[in-house]
Amino acid sequence: MVESRYVLYGLVAGAVSGVVAGVAVFLTMPTVDEVLEYIRSYNMDVARVVEELPKTYLAVVLRLSPLIVFVFSLMLGAVFGAVYEYIDERVPGPPVLSVLLTGLVYAVVLVVPNVVLGAGWRKILVNTVVVLSYAVVLLVLAMVKPPTTQDGERYSGVEG
Repeated sequence: MVESRYVLYGLVAGAVSGVVAGVAVFLTMPTVDEVLEYIRSYNMDVARVVEELPKTYLAVVLRLSPLIVFVFSLMLGAVFGAVYEYIDERVPGPPVLSVLLTGLVYAVVLVVPNVVLGAGWRKILVNTVVVLSYAVVLLVLAMVKPPTTQDGERYSGVEG
């Protein structure tokens, strides 16, 4: 059972952004040879070990990466649903403001470090897509059925 409607909305938004991110990962996925070349350029000692690793295992890992991204997005969705609840309780104003602040915190956690540290364009693109899709879905859910009553009281659970 879900603790609150905020976390439920976070899970739904995380699931949708996970599907979108899984598709983005699949479309921008490097080939096995590109991964091997990257490893060779990064560290020669690791490259010898990876050369012995059959390419089929690496191909399986690359094919599973969209599923891994989905699960990770789902978990982050629940966490940022709780962040959304925290922000909504502390910041006065409409729910849209809380959603936008939650999306901003999500971007600071997920996208900004990749940009600052100079990550590859694929990683930055996928993380940006995750953050944008999460924020849009959370915004739509908050606009359609706000997680609070008209009096500003929070629902005690998802059944309310």
